[in-house]
Amino acid sequence: MTNQDRFATIREDLHARFGHAHSAREINARLDWAIEKHSANASLDEFLPVLVEREVNGFFGEHRPHVRFAAGSDHALAHAAAVLTERLGGDALFVDTATVHPENEGDTRIEHVLAERGLGEAPSEAVAESRMVAMPDYIIFLGVDVPRDEAGKEIKIWDLPKGTDLESSRELADDLEARVFYMLSKLGITPLELPQSEAARQMVAAQ
Repeated sequence: MTNQDRFATIREDLHARFGHAHSAREINARLDWAIEKHSANASLDEFLPVLVEREVNGFFGEHRPHVRFAAGSDHALAHAAAVLTERLGGDALFVDTATVHPENEGDTRIEHVLAERGLGEAPSEAVAESRMVAMPDYIIFLGVDVPRDEAGKEIKIWDLPKGTDLESSRELADDLEARVFYMLSKLGITPLELPQSEAARQMVAAQ
């Protein structure tokens, strides 16, 4: 991947992070300025994308928390967690999933359960396989046995139950929803919807 490819990725991610508060023209202008500035002074091209991204993030101020979900080969679970988090957290945070090989879709029962609850729509552009140059603020491993092969500024491990059939997948979805509500609470983000599962309702009531 060339630096031009990385700059294109950074541009997309900046629009995803700051587009709710700044115009596309403003974001593009600041990024182009940062690229020109650091390209003129850099002695090693390989560090340019990191320097440019840091410059622009600093200019636009406090960015939305970046949360990444990783579930090993079970991409369906990571995808479900990302969709649920985006649905409940909205634009208050940036969420994506760790990159997996396309053949590793995992068990899709969890997606079926979320669809039952009206959470089965396609994710936005923000919920996509990881392309970021910088590491996320939070990397959340969905299971104690998931390989911890992703970096994050803070690492969380969610000890989730196994979804071996449809009923246990519903229990998994309940647990996942409760944990997302708890995470949003800790981040100071007000959920956009009321909890659907009893586990999530109990968690909210206990706060």
